[in-house]
Amino acid sequence: MLATKSYELFFLTPIMSKESSGVKGKRCLFLTNYFYPEVFRGNDIAFEMVKRGYEVTVITCIPNYPQGHFYEGYGLRSRRREVVNGVNVIRVPVIPRGDGRAIRMVLNYLSSLLFSCIYTLSIVCRKRFDFIFVQELSPAFIGIPAVLAKKIRRIPIYFWLLDVWPESLAAGGITNKYIVKIVDRIMRYIYRHCRKIFIAASGVRTLLQQRGVKNDCIEDLPNWGEDELRKCTVDDDELPHLPDGFKIMFAGNLGEAQNLENVMRVAERLKNNKHIQWIFIGDGRKKKWVMSFVQSREMGDTVHFYDRYPIEYMPAFFRKADIMLLPLCDNSAFNVTLPAKIQAYMLSSKPILVMANGEVQTVVKNARCGYYTGADSIDKMVRLVLSISNYSNQELEEKGRNGYNYYQRHFKKEKCMNNLFEIIEKGERSNV
Repeated sequence: MLATKSYELFFLTPIMSKESSGVKGKRCLFLTNYFYPEVFRGNDIAFEMVKRGYEVTVITCIPNYPQGHFYEGYGLRSRRREVVNGVNVIRVPVIPRGDGRAIRMVLNYLSSLLFSCIYTLSIVCRKRFDFIFVQELSPAFIGIPAVLAKKIRRIPIYFWLLDVWPESLAAGGITNKYIVKIVDRIMRYIYRHCRKIFIAASGVRTLLQQRGVKNDCIEDLPNWGEDELRKCTVDDDELPHLPDGFKIMFAGNLGEAQNLENVMRVAERLKNNKHIQWIFIGDGRKKKWVMSFVQSREMGDTVHFYDRYPIEYMPAFFRKADIMLLPLCDNSAFNVTLPAKIQAYMLSSKPILVMANGEVQTVVKNARCGYYTGADSIDKMVRLVLSISNYSNQELEEKGRNGYNYYQRHFKKEKCMNNLFEIIEKGERSNV
């Protein structure tokens, strides 16, 4: 009996809940590869939809990011359907990312695409929705099931573009011109079927226009910081011991995009300056390499690693830092995007140290909230870190306040949400 239930084709039956009965004319099919308990801003949008009277059904993968394995309590036979804050969640089978090697990532991408298409088609054939909202992160092909659903039900797609493909493929080492060309055609196809494409950074607008997207189809929707970052609910004695000295802190995914090779070269050059301490909190594909680098160069006195912690711990960690690190590789995709980390740091009133090119530099410069060098400017970063480590607390705190004030003007969550729903509801009223 249990085995039969484990393999039932539950995706053929649309799920309903008293918690999310919604109102007529406001049914959203929400497609994303990542959803709660994974921490992405799409969670906030789905939950806000429920608060505003929408009925929301999310099709997503079994959570496995960034660790590469299924979260505790989730799996192929467990918690494949649940209601989270009033949102109906359907989790499709997926091959976990594993250690992030190429073959595992390809299998992860293909399995998520295949099963997202199957589950999406089965749902839209049995239940009517008013529109589709897509949170697009790698893999970007989550737009394909959205287009298929649109063709069946003739409903509009609102597409939140957070990772630019095929440009992002180069960061993962995929430079084959035929693969890049195929992916480019797929993305153009997806874009053509979207009523609106929301972008998190202004630089993406030009890339979309080069792909034939009309300017009036492009809307701004930047990331925002998590609410928990303004609520310090964790005491200092609940944190691990942090070293004394000038603390440069990085919190988040330690992946290929984070320019960690150059960061480590800077840290190696400064390893004899014992008052400068590098603190990395999180997990990711690149963590083993970074830890091995530190060990082989005998940098353990100045570079420290801590496991991934829940979001509610971050305010307590951030409070211990002197400055927050934001590195990105030099890549055409990264240079036009704005990672959500910058809003998190700003909301926390922390100064920011950038080792990246493009949009990130521009925002930090305009906000006067930190210091920056190019992605490959190792010598300049060494000199900059040495200088900053001797700055007064007053100067660093002023940078942090500048960032917070800039956040309130440009990235405040309520402002972003109101703008998003105004655009969606205007589009639904016009029934274009």
